[in-house]
Amino acid sequence: MVAVVDIPIIARGRVIMPGDDAVEFKGRGGAAFRQADPHQHIHDLVLGDTARMRDLHDTPMAEIIELLAELGKRLSLDDNPLMQESFALALKAGGLAEPILRGVYDALPQMFSAAGMTALVDRTIGLDYIDGWVPSGGEFATVAIRAIGTRQLHITAGNVPVVAAMTIARAGLTKSDILIKSPSNDPLTANAIARTLIEIAPDHPLTKHIAVAYWKGGDEFMDGQIVRTSRIDKITAWGGMSSVRHIQKFLTPGIDLTALNPKYSMSMVGRETFASDAAMEECAIGLATLAGFYNQTACANTRIVYVESATDEDSIERVVDLGRRMLRAYALIPPLLSVPFTQRNRELEAEMEAIALEDDFYHVEGDTLTGGFIVSKFNDRVEFFDKLNNRVVNFVPVDSLADVLKWCDDTTQTVGLYPESRRRGLRDAFALAGVQRLVSLEGGDPMTVYGNSHHMPPGSPHDGIEPMRRSVRWVVDMQPARQAAELGVAAE
Repeated sequence: MVAVVDIPIIARGRVIMPGDDAVEFKGRGGAAFRQADPHQHIHDLVLGDTARMRDLHDTPMAEIIELLAELGKRLSLDDNPLMQESFALALKAGGLAEPILRGVYDALPQMFSAAGMTALVDRTIGLDYIDGWVPSGGEFATVAIRAIGTRQLHITAGNVPVVAAMTIARAGLTKSDILIKSPSNDPLTANAIARTLIEIAPDHPLTKHIAVAYWKGGDEFMDGQIVRTSRIDKITAWGGMSSVRHIQKFLTPGIDLTALNPKYSMSMVGRETFASDAAMEECAIGLATLAGFYNQTACANTRIVYVESATDEDSIERVVDLGRRMLRAYALIPPLLSVPFTQRNRELEAEMEAIALEDDFYHVEGDTLTGGFIVSKFNDRVEFFDKLNNRVVNFVPVDSLADVLKWCDDTTQTVGLYPESRRRGLRDAFALAGVQRLVSLEGGDPMTVYGNSHHMPPGSPHDGIEPMRRSVRWVVDMQPARQAAELGVAAE
């Protein structure tokens, strides 16, 4: 019998445990949890009157950052029972193996470092703009600009729990009121972080402007009650196209949607790779890392590898050799990034078995437990490219890496590249085509490749946009010259 976990609704400093109105929900992976019926708590979840945001609006950013930094210190799995409970449920409900999920949780406290958050808000918004009105200077000294926090709904993704932590941090750094709709494959991480904040500072304005709850995707009553201009200004929606299309039905002028749609990522391998055994090995390790980290559950994971190669028998055999080297390299990845699967992906294996019979067109090796690859023997990807998972990738020969542009659009997130000598000749064309991130396959060991592809400065764009800048309202205060002079604001 599956144990049912009781999770509360977090309502701006209040913890509402399930009682007589409890509703049971099924998470993914067979997990089950109970929560107070969200239909009965609409008014606990939404803020309504924007005047109630004044307390957070007037709180200095330095104070908010100090509190968030203290929150980060309390998120350790070793001594936080709330995070331990969240970890256990995420392990059952989500798709990450224990060592990978543990590594993700162990990294959460670092996301709240004071230095990192200060740099994040300053580079994306500007500390002066979030804390006060900033005169434009010169001939426009009478014009002042300020970034104002908003009322936000966040429909978060659960494939990697960092999304929950990121959402709470960004809310504080924009002085915004947020309602988080938790995902079924990670129903407790945002909840546990918010409850930890309540334990630290129950009456702080930041605590009073965070709400967290779960309701089923597609619940028209919930979405119809919440997505109103009287209650919400901004929506950030992660995840599948169906959820984004659903929420779009409720949009009206005055509500801004930031849709972090599903993304696909790939890698490109130049013909120079086949010039030496050392280059083949380095490239294979890079491919294994970008395909394998987080067990290929992230948008940034490589699923298709475009290889500059002819399609004659000898050329295809070299591509097959690269695939075999990649399979061997999976064993080099530390368990905190990738491990073999314990259950087969039956749907994907059925597709692999079917095309393996078409050996004039495809070469197939491996499985969905330890990893595998499919080599197309012609210049196109497999029809089920969007189902590639479980560390299975499709190698596609192309005459030139420039040919890959036809497969790129604004759904193309991360592109791995080997060798580096090809970067300058490609990056502008791929940027214009819609690619959002170009990373390196070089490095020679998995942790170096992973670090090079994830070590970005605070405030870097996410999926081609700057979410924090979009989540505030930019307000212009234009004073007449005479009034400005009376207030001591004079043009230079």
